[in-house]
Amino acid sequence: MKILPTSYYSKICLLLLIAIGNFSLHAQKPSNGCPRNFDGKKLFSIQREIKKHEGKIVAFDAEVTKLENGFNDKPYFEVSLDNGTKLWIASMMANKTLAVKRKIRILGYLNQVKPDDEIGTKFNKKGIQVRAFAILDIETKQLNYSDAFEDEAKLWKNGKIPLQ
Repeated sequence: MKILPTSYYSKICLLLLIAIGNFSLHAQKPSNGCPRNFDGKKLFSIQREIKKHEGKIVAFDAEVTKLENGFNDKPYFEVSLDNGTKLWIASMMANKTLAVKRKIRILGYLNQVKPDDEIGTKFNKKGIQVRAFAILDIETKQLNYSDAFEDEAKLWKNGKIPLQ
């Protein structure tokens, strides 16, 4: 039996390690889940014509600045967007982890506060809110969503913003 030189075994080991490393890097590719399509700049541009954007699904990052009780003890809270613009959020689900200064990603639809919206008119003086049906806690990566919007939340989690 012929003994192969050590350099031959070294080359084989090196190629094996490179192949395993490439697979490992591919397997750890960052997730594209829960994308965003909205920010403070876009909010500023649509404020004058909210009726044209009523019902549009938006997804954005924000930090909770005020926390109130909404209908059925679901959170009604104010957030600060990337440019400091404030926006009120009407959550469609109970969420015990929300707290002031908590960083979250929200999926919901734009909504003009109606005169008969008791909670909205009490706290929200700008008249624009988002009805949130999914909230991702940036720190814990926990996704909470309304059962009625389960399909939309799963689509968002898999990297697509649902259509309205």
